[in-house]
Amino acid sequence: MMRNPILAAATAALLLSSPAGAQQATVDQNLDCAIWASFRLGVSQDEAERTGLMIATAWFIGLYEGQSGRKIGEVMGARAMALSPQEVQALESSCLPRFQDFGNRMTKLGSDLKASGG
Repeated sequence: MMRNPILAAATAALLLSSPAGAQQATVDQNLDCAIWASFRLGVSQDEAERTGLMIATAWFIGLYEGQSGRKIGEVMGARAMALSPQEVQALESSCLPRFQDFGNRMTKLGSDLKASGG
């Protein structure tokens, strides 16, 4: 059980503001990954997968907006229209591992907090 929800929220905010994947990805790569996750979300029929893709979409949008200082709605539509479905699908090879790394780090963080009694 979390004893200090403010500490937990601050820790999560710190991690989200400077994830390793964001430091390795460009603004355009984060935009493209937001498009990839949104596309996959739109075609997925599996509820668990849809939940994960909603989180991935939000994460990539947050990375994009944090790096660029722009709202995703200013650019996402035009960029999505410029990509073919095949190009969007090809983004999976770079976007999925980044999101899986994020998920693994959050799982570890949760385990570490639980182990420390946090």
